[in-house]
Amino acid sequence: MSSAGAPLRESDVEHYREHGWLRLGRLFDASTLAELRAEERRFRLDVGYGAASNRNLRVNVQLCERSEPVRRACVAGRQIPMLQQLVGPDLCLTHQQFVTKLPDREGEHSDIPFHQDNGYGRLEPMTDITVWVPLVDTDERNGALRIVPGSHRDGLLEHRRSAVNPVLVEAATGEASLLVGAAAGEGIAFSGLTLHASGPNHSSEARPAFYVRYCEPHVRMLSEGGRSVLDDPHSRMVTVTTEDST
Repeated sequence: MSSAGAPLRESDVEHYREHGWLRLGRLFDASTLAELRAEERRFRLDVGYGAASNRNLRVNVQLCERSEPVRRACVAGRQIPMLQQLVGPDLCLTHQQFVTKLPDREGEHSDIPFHQDNGYGRLEPMTDITVWVPLVDTDERNGALRIVPGSHRDGLLEHRRSAVNPVLVEAATGEASLLVGAAAGEGIAFSGLTLHASGPNHSSEARPAFYVRYCEPHVRMLSEGGRSVLDDPHSRMVTVTTEDST
């Protein structure tokens, strides 16, 4: 039974602790979705992410300072009180990006192989959480998210350069993965240690998704020389509940 006023039930929190991921329900209404789709298209890069064979994958990062709708979705979205239950009362935004898969063309790929987010930007402690929100309905045909439940309990895995796309890394095959289809605006939360991936887009339309990563404010960025996450110019406090006792 959930606590009074808490958006997540105790069983939801336990599911996240046990399996490393959780459906958050619909986070963005129709108006917000329309705004974010427009912003994704406005900021979409003309070049692919990686080699020429990966030009169908478009990634644009850290747009909070350039887009009011993106900033609002990151710091004032419905996910925030849920994340406080999963991470802690004091919450810091550390990374945001649009990840868009254009329709497949022969010889071109938009696959993202299985990896942990801490395999890219390692944080310490690794209690960070990612919220992934498709801006259109997603299923196996257009590159829905795949997750390996419980993989967060194995700690940080070894990552290597991906054979599919040299700017990406991969950690495992994800043999026990679960396809997590989601409706437009529905949030999927997963740990920075949870293995996840997505396949190509076999549909005729683009598949844009909104990605945002949060952590506690005392976290250090080991992949950035161990500096405090709050020293990064893209990071920002989202919630502050701890009183300064000095």
